[in-house]
Amino acid sequence: MTQNGTMSTLSWQNRVKGLANNFINFVFPPRCVNCHAVGSLLCLECRAQIEWLTEPLCPQCGRTLDEPQLLCRVCRKRPLPLTQIRAATLFTEPIPKMIHNFKYNGQFGLSVPLVEVMVEAWSLWKTAVDVVIPIPLHPQRKKARGYNQSALLAKRFGKQLSLHVREESLCRVKNTPPQVNLNAIDRQNNMYQAFIVKDDMIDGQNILLIDDVCTTGATMASAAEALLAAGAKSVAGYCVARAM
Repeated sequence: MTQNGTMSTLSWQNRVKGLANNFINFVFPPRCVNCHAVGSLLCLECRAQIEWLTEPLCPQCGRTLDEPQLLCRVCRKRPLPLTQIRAATLFTEPIPKMIHNFKYNGQFGLSVPLVEVMVEAWSLWKTAVDVVIPIPLHPQRKKARGYNQSALLAKRFGKQLSLHVREESLCRVKNTPPQVNLNAIDRQNNMYQAFIVKDDMIDGQNILLIDDVCTTGATMASAAEALLAAGAKSVAGYCVARAM
């Protein structure tokens, strides 16, 4: 087929896809995940409720501070192996409801507004990035859930910003229990040696880890240790929300 023929076929396919999407949206219009208003997955009124993460922050772990200082008391006591951890927002509504439905209820479409939020805030926190890597799930948990929410975020984030994404570079080898009800020390112990690197292409690279929520940073720290041991030049972390 000629180049013009290929372009014509793609154009026709895109038109059909657009018509199909318009029909679906007409029959099943999207509703705001927070207030259920018809029109979008996150309406303008609910988006205006988002609390963006702002300075002053600990320059390393990204915890909020009352006033600027070199490092927070946690990082002074136990420095992280990451150059920085940053998030787009605080873990306050409507973000928790969005992430819960995206993570546990199979609402994949919520990756669109969540990544839009990440992209909007990235200009404040951006750092050197050669490769984007999502925080992986253990294979058993991924099989049970059917997908890795962090990988969906990383792929869309990378596409939006033209960043290279390597989903299979990092593997989770410990099927750790959920971190939700653990304190900071237990979270750190829970994640000890939880990851291995399966990719020799990250040597000398600046890595950006992507996750949905960060609380103490224990998960990202464990992943960063594995990547640095495998030769990564630096590792930073970025997520949708920070739970303080």
